[in-house]
Amino acid sequence: MQVDRKRIVLDPFTIEDADVVDIRMDGHRVWSARVPYAENGAIVLEWPEALRVRLSGVTTLTLTDSASGRELDALDVRFGRSTDRLELVDARGHWLAMTKWDRLGPVLEGREDEIGRVLLENARLLVDDLQADGHDVYIVGGTLLGIVRDGALMPHDDDVDLAFLCRSESPVDVGLASYEMERALLKRGYTVVRHSLAHLEIEFFNDDGEPDHYVDIFTGFFHKGLYCQPFALRGPEVVPSDLVPVQSYEVDGVELPGPPNPEAWLSYAYGSGWRVPDPTFKFITPRETRMRFEGWFGVFNRGRVFWDKSYLEREESSGFADARGSIDAFLKGLPKGARILDLGCGDGRWSAEIARRGYRVTAVDYSHEALRLARKNDTAGLVDFHYLNVNDMASLLAFGARMLGTGDEWFIFAHHSVQALPKTGRRNLYRFFDLVLRGQGYAELVNDTTFSKRYQHSMPSTWHLPTEWVEEEAEEYGFDLSVTRRRWRLDSRQLRRVETVRVRRGGDDPRSA
Repeated sequence: MQVDRKRIVLDPFTIEDADVVDIRMDGHRVWSARVPYAENGAIVLEWPEALRVRLSGVTTLTLTDSASGRELDALDVRFGRSTDRLELVDARGHWLAMTKWDRLGPVLEGREDEIGRVLLENARLLVDDLQADGHDVYIVGGTLLGIVRDGALMPHDDDVDLAFLCRSESPVDVGLASYEMERALLKRGYTVVRHSLAHLEIEFFNDDGEPDHYVDIFTGFFHKGLYCQPFALRGPEVVPSDLVPVQSYEVDGVELPGPPNPEAWLSYAYGSGWRVPDPTFKFITPRETRMRFEGWFGVFNRGRVFWDKSYLEREESSGFADARGSIDAFLKGLPKGARILDLGCGDGRWSAEIARRGYRVTAVDYSHEALRLARKNDTAGLVDFHYLNVNDMASLLAFGARMLGTGDEWFIFAHHSVQALPKTGRRNLYRFFDLVLRGQGYAELVNDTTFSKRYQHSMPSTWHLPTEWVEEEAEEYGFDLSVTRRRWRLDSRQLRRVETVRVRRGGDDPRSA
C-alpha cells in the first residue's frame, strides 16, 4: 500500500474479493470506499476533498473489508511535516467520518460516550408521544436496516429514522398533518427543525446546551397506489400491510415499533443486496420523483447542513468577513436602544458588536451549531438569539408577527447572509420585509456581487448576489431600494465587489408613515 495526500494505491491481490473497504486512522473509521477496477496493475482510491484538506500528521492507516471486518493492509503514514498524531475530530473531540452526503461529520462509532443508548431512549420517548397523539410510527432507513440485519444501530449512522403513515392521499393534507404534528411536539417542549412539509428533524441537546443527536421523522403516505416517503422513495413495492400494524423490535434493551414486513421496505429502499453491509450506499432519487416531492412539499433545508458542519469544528466566534465598516454605516443616525434584527447571525460575533454599542439586538440563524457558538461567546448575555429558518415561510411570518407585537420599529442587518439563500428563500424574505418594516425601519443587505473563483454549489459561503437580482426579485413589493455603500474585500486571494442595499417601504405605503 502506498499513501500520500492525494490517493491510496493498492495491490489488487491485497484487496482480494472485497467490494467495499473501510479506511481507518488509529482504529477510527474515517471513510468507506467502493473498490474500483484495477488499472495498470493497481487500485487507486482518491481521497475525498473534505478529508484530503485535513491530512496532516502521523497515523496508522488500516484497510478492512466492510462486509467481514477482515484486515487487508496496514501502514504507518506521515502526512506533511507534522509529527503530531492525526486526530480527525470536531471541537468537542468526537471523531469524524465521511458521511453519505460526502461531508465529514460525527457518527455513532466516533463517540466514546453512551450516545447510542441515549439516542435510542430519546427516540423511544418521542415514539411514545407520537403514538399518544394517534400516529402510526415505525422505524425506517438505516435504523431499520441496522436492527434487522445486525441487531444494532449501524456504527456509521448518526441518527434514528422514524416515519409515520399519513392516511391522506392529498399532498396538501399530508403537509397539514405534518404541521399538526410539529405544533404538538413544540407544545411538549421538543426542538423541531423542518426540512420540508413532509420531513421533520427533532434535535436533542447535551447538558451544556450543545446539539448532540437527532431523530428524523419522515411522512409516509399512499398516492394513486404508490407508497411515497419524501425525500427519496416513491413506488409500488410497498403496500399498507407491509407497514402497519407495527411490530416491536428490541435493540440494546429499548423497544421501537417497526413494519411487520421489514424485508419489503428494505428491498424497496436499498435493493435486493441490503443484507450485505455497504457504508458507501447512497439514495439516488429519480429526477421525476425529486421534482414531484419538491413541488409538493418544498425544500427548507438547503445549505443548513453545510453551515452546521462548518461551525461544528469551531469554538470561537470569528464572524463572516469583516463587518465593522458595514456596522458603522448601518448604525449611523440610529438612536441608541433601537431594535435590531441580525438576520443570519452565524457565530454571533457581529451581533454582539452591535449590542455593545448600545442597541437592543435579536439575532437569528438556522444553524444550531452556529447558535451554540454565538451563545457561548456572548458571555455578557447582550443578545437575544433564536433559531429561525427563512426558507420556512410559515415560521418566518410567525416570527415577524411577534416582532410586530413589540410595537417597535425594527432595523434589519443582513451581513452576507441573503446571498447564501436560494431564490425561494429570498422571496420569503421580501415578503417578511413587507410585513415587518414600519415607520422609519429599514433593512440593509450586505452582499458579494461578483462571482467567487472558489464557487461550489454545495458551499453557500461561495455564493454571490448581484444587486440587479435583488431589484428584479423585490420589484412587486414596491420597496425603495438604494445602494448605500460599495467596496472591495479580499476573499481567498480574490478581490470581490461588495455592495450594501438598503430596503425601505415605498413612500406611498401608509405603513411607512
